[in-house]
Amino acid sequence: MKAIKIEEPKVCPFCGAPVVRILDDGAHLYCSNPDCSERKLAKLNYFVTKECMNIDGLSQKTLKKLIDNLHISDWSDLYTLTYDDFIAGGCGKKTALKLVDEIAKSRTEVPAERVLMSLGIPMVGKVTAKELLEKYGSFAEIERVAKSNDFAEIPDYIGNEVGKNILKYFRLNENKDLQNVYKYLQTTYVKSSPTVSNNKLAGLTLMATGTLTNFSRDGIKDSVVENGGTYASGISKKLDYLIVGDKAGSSKLKKAEELGIKQLTETEYLNLIK
Repeated sequence: MKAIKIEEPKVCPFCGAPVVRILDDGAHLYCSNPDCSERKLAKLNYFVTKECMNIDGLSQKTLKKLIDNLHISDWSDLYTLTYDDFIAGGCGKKTALKLVDEIAKSRTEVPAERVLMSLGIPMVGKVTAKELLEKYGSFAEIERVAKSNDFAEIPDYIGNEVGKNILKYFRLNENKDLQNVYKYLQTTYVKSSPTVSNNKLAGLTLMATGTLTNFSRDGIKDSVVENGGTYASGISKKLDYLIVGDKAGSSKLKKAEELGIKQLTETEYLNLIK
């Protein structure tokens, strides 16, 4: 069968702004317009998911209603809404009561690493968020370090591109997310020893690229940590193994080869932790 060449989009299909690719993030393209309505919807939808703030009942359809009817544009707007607001926004009485309760619970019950993850910093998932809080201890300290040019201290295993994204995020003058975290959420982080099931990967740094059969993106990170290893978010000379899945990023493979980093198939990784 003849392969069909797919033309890469140049602009956002919703607002027409140019799209950009974040380095080392494969085929993912992002709208460059911070005021794009669909981009705002996507950010809000990510914020309320079970993996992030776990606000049950705020489906994408409901969020769209609130955006259209109440003109909310940021996650912090959710914490200003009352029962009457939800009714005015198009929700039924039962849904409005549930949302008031769910949002109230999220103020105090969500772990700090999930709050940090939910802010949508590019390439900062659950594992990287936890690593940052383990190193710096609080949102305030992460922000202070980023704004005082001390972020060179960021651990090598987090990776240069992730470091740049974090640096850019915390240095944006218009970024009010941290102030809103302090205003609306009651979250603290208590450092703890990671749960390690064995030490098969002790002293080793690994990362994965491509799609794996037995692990999700967060699942492989958890597996490495649980087996005593360190999971990296970028290719560097300190990386010991690169786990290669289906449709692996060519730029990562090339850089790993240039640095002489050993590559593992998923099966080889599973054998390594047996």
